[in-house]
Amino acid sequence: MCTSMERVYVHRDVAEPFIEALVEAAGTYALGDGHDAGTVLGPLVDRRQRDIVARHVADAVSRGATVRAGGVVPEGKGFFYPATVLTGVEESMLVMTEETFGPIAPVVVVSSFEEGLERASASRFGLAATVYTADPEHMAAARRIPAGVVWVNQWQGGGPERLYEPAGDSGMGATGSRAAYDAATRPTSIHTAPVA
Repeated sequence: MCTSMERVYVHRDVAEPFIEALVEAAGTYALGDGHDAGTVLGPLVDRRQRDIVARHVADAVSRGATVRAGGVVPEGKGFFYPATVLTGVEESMLVMTEETFGPIAPVVVVSSFEEGLERASASRFGLAATVYTADPEHMAAARRIPAGVVWVNQWQGGGPERLYEPAGDSGMGATGSRAAYDAATRPTSIHTAPVA
């Protein structure tokens, strides 16, 4: 979905256990069409989208990133791509500068919360962001991320009244709450001249 994670910034103090857990979790995703028992990761929408995902991963690898899980287009029918974890990622790689829209987790290790906040804020995209922290000051600072919606210690939180407008090159206007109604309707003005 459009608010799924595209980039991960993780503090160096927790980076290794975080990456190990992420790699382990990625390995649990079986590929299939949804009819197989245990299938949790279906195909991408078409070959074009899978090619974009594969190209972004290949670009990262060719420029020094390490594939920790996945990273190979599977053989067989369907436009599948495995859950993939990349480390050693640089900000100039396609997985960081473009929207991949695939099961890719590019992980960047940062030395401070402020560095992670700055890097996340530097993206030209600003649909959604999620910050996980136990520090109240970091929770308050999360509002500085220029995104339409920022979740703290959750993902997809909020109710039907949630209204937000994406920032940067993301999205197409306000959504949620009354904006969802406005997007599904078309206003019409009728001007009638007085009858003589």
